[in-house]
Amino acid sequence: MATVLITGGERGLGLALARACTDAGHAVAVLCRETGPALDALAPEILSGADVANVASLHRAAAAWGDRGIDILINNAGIMIEDDLERLDIGAVRRQFEVNALGPLNVALAFRKRLRRGGRLANISSLLGSIGDNGSGGDYGYRMSKAAQNMLTANLAIDLAEDGVIVAALHPGIVATGMTGGAGDPADAVARDLLAAIASLTPEMSGGFYDRNGDALPW
Repeated sequence: MATVLITGGERGLGLALARACTDAGHAVAVLCRETGPALDALAPEILSGADVANVASLHRAAAAWGDRGIDILINNAGIMIEDDLERLDIGAVRRQFEVNALGPLNVALAFRKRLRRGGRLANISSLLGSIGDNGSGGDYGYRMSKAAQNMLTANLAIDLAEDGVIVAALHPGIVATGMTGGAGDPADAVARDLLAAIASLTPEMSGGFYDRNGDALPW
């Protein structure tokens, strides 16, 4: 049984990840701004009032967590604000950077000392953050923030290697959640695949970018 901490687990893919981890017999804790009936029904440990863009709230959550070890940390919390060159809101771009790029860094800094040797830190990324795959443009804020998050993954993989922590970026694909308007693959199926991909990570794979099946993706 692993101890798993998931950010943004109150809805969507994060809730599905919490459910998949619970079904797998893991000890699950969720870090979120506020809980909800669906999350409460799972009865994991819930650290509410924590915003990944608010450093003070994360350190309060880390203090409440104590010295317990973490086997899997999943940085799932994220936002997407659609845009294009004709309707670009710099404030919205900045907000996506705060949540999608700085958020995972804030969480990693707050909880890194709890990550056990042999543990895994998974950043839920997106193929929209791939420079090599970009053939359509648009979605400036989301693409840029996820590309920055991918660099964070590469950096953390180097800096946490001496602690024996494996770090990877994972692209879940299009998931049927509120973010996609219900389009895409069922969140529960995606969550199970992602959990399997996380479990299959090896030290040699640390610092890589993978899809939900564990296949490498272009940066």
